[in-house]
Amino acid sequence: MEKVFICSPYRGDTKKNLENAITYCKIAYIYSKLPIAPHVYFTRVFPDDESWRDRYTGMAWGKDLMQYCKEIWIFCNELTEGMIEEIEDAKRLGLKMKFYNTDREEITNANYLIHTEIGPAYRRLIAESYGDRFYLAGGCEGCSTCKGSGSRKDTGEHAGDAGKGSGRSKGEIRHKGFFERLFKKD
Repeated sequence: MEKVFICSPYRGDTKKNLENAITYCKIAYIYSKLPIAPHVYFTRVFPDDESWRDRYTGMAWGKDLMQYCKEIWIFCNELTEGMIEEIEDAKRLGLKMKFYNTDREEITNANYLIHTEIGPAYRRLIAESYGDRFYLAGGCEGCSTCKGSGSRKDTGEHAGDAGKGSGRSKGEIRHKGFFERLFKKD
């Protein structure tokens, strides 16, 4: 059975975060995957997350299990320090990444710009994963508003050169290659 690593927050509201992680494991089960969720297992063995030794041991054991997985499924709206460590290890191992928000909605290349609930670090990770050079550059070369300056809003819409005889209306997406990248078949 194919194994997937479940990456989600633990710190903070640990009771709620554990309940969420168990739900994420059930989603993996529905897709006939074996979920590897170290914070569900090892928090029983090492319950004191404030203890450096317990936290380090639990994280190390979880990272060791990651090598047996084909994918990492990331569930969050904001990345935590522990999640970032796990994601870096997943990148080194070459695991395929799937992204979800805390409402369990999949975030894809085609829709990540409209998910306003996700934080900037998570949005950047998703953009990097999908190779969205446009988002990472913070603008485009094609309009006088952006000029690659980072002035583009995260919504994926801005006026660009709209108005004053441009033939485009305010809010129209005018970024060269935007739709080609959006609907690109991988």
